[in-house]
Amino acid sequence: MKTVITSFIITLIGLSAAAQKPQLISTTAEKQWIDGSNQLKIGKGIQADIKIDPSQTLQTVDGFGACFNELGWTSLKALPAADREEILQELFKPGKGANFNICRMPVGANDFSHDWYSYDETPDDFEMKHFSISNDEQTLIPFIKSAQKYNPKLQLWASPWSPPQWMKYNHHYAEAAYPSNASVSNGIKPDQLGKEGQNMFIQEPKYFEAYARYFSIFIQSYRRQGIRIGMVMPQNEFNSAQVFPSCTWTAAGLAKFISYLGP
Repeated sequence: MKTVITSFIITLIGLSAAAQKPQLISTTAEKQWIDGSNQLKIGKGIQADIKIDPSQTLQTVDGFGACFNELGWTSLKALPAADREEILQELFKPGKGANFNICRMPVGANDFSHDWYSYDETPDDFEMKHFSISNDEQTLIPFIKSAQKYNPKLQLWASPWSPPQWMKYNHHYAEAAYPSNASVSNGIKPDQLGKEGQNMFIQEPKYFEAYARYFSIFIQSYRRQGIRIGMVMPQNEFNSAQVFPSCTWTAAGLAKFISYLGP
């Protein structure tokens, strides 16, 4: 599943070093680098909505980052080694470029995976005897380790897009179908569709226990690879039924699962 951005705006407001006049430059999907400086109303007697006072420090920002994805690593691997390493340094090396230091990763497949998968697709394997991160050894693990090479203190948090299919009422990774006129299909049937405000995860103790075990083994398996997961979120976009891996939950359903996941 490729995400298409249909409307994107970047707005830059600053002061010209030469004239010390406020500038507003914006880019949209239709036009680039539009000078809208004449729209700015800055001067004496103008009440600002936001005032930035650099002399006062309040909240502390722990860091910034992005999400490790399989297709991101595929793209980097397609580059010459020197170019790939330069990009990794620009992203993760402290003091070099973006300086990403807190990043996210998926637990199993997401919408930027090679294929849809989980770490245990053996039905009713409540003890997780068939759990495996072998898929990640080809993509996510080398991607993260390449980042760690430039920032060993890189912090990670993780969340699933979908649990294993057998843990869901619809037994499918997705919860929505592509439009009828689309050139692709995810194979979901009408009786498998999910919707907002619905628990698609099976609400039974043995499934909650197994899924909590799933998270635990995931963290332990990555730790054996030298990768420490510092935080987890139980579900990505819990109120969104998507054509790619997803799982809707109610707030009550998530609260119940967290009572198993926490311990």
